[in-house]
Amino acid sequence: MAFWVLLAPLLLLGTAAGQAEPGMDACLRLGNATDGNFSVGTNPDVYRANTTYVVTIKDDRNHSQSSGQLLLQALDAQNASVGRWEVAATGNCSSVDTAVLNISQSTASWTSPAGNLSSVLIRVYLVLSDNSTELKTHTLDTGAESTVSPSITTPNSVCRAGSSSLLLLALLLLLTLLSSREL
Repeated sequence: MAFWVLLAPLLLLGTAAGQAEPGMDACLRLGNATDGNFSVGTNPDVYRANTTYVVTIKDDRNHSQSSGQLLLQALDAQNASVGRWEVAATGNCSSVDTAVLNISQSTASWTSPAGNLSSVLIRVYLVLSDNSTELKTHTLDTGAESTVSPSITTPNSVCRAGSSSLLLLALLLLLTLLSSREL
């Protein structure tokens, strides 16, 4: 019985580690991004609170034979994450909520927050298997059409695990400690 008490938390820990945020190793490459050779657009094209946007990435290059990822982020004027990405895989790069898409995907849904913001910056990173990273930004403004920003702003810190993963790991450690005291 004691064997299973000790083994169960380790199995759960292994399961949690296996569910690490997909593509987050690519976070380390964001600081070296170059100006992207693709475009980013949104529909609708004007910022409004509580609105779902379709973010579209257009790239004329053929990536069908290559592997890579698209990392999407939405930031307010203070470079804090805003809104919610409605995609299957999300993560956290440098404390910024990040949507993770396969390179073959070209759209993602994002819902703006309820608060009053005058604009939101959408960052899209194309991370290719050859270790190159490209960046395009797109700004949603209230009352004005969106603009594509020519400047590149990239984070300088490394990727961190999401708070839910850390909470799960902390609970598993606590469970392991408690079960070892009962033996």
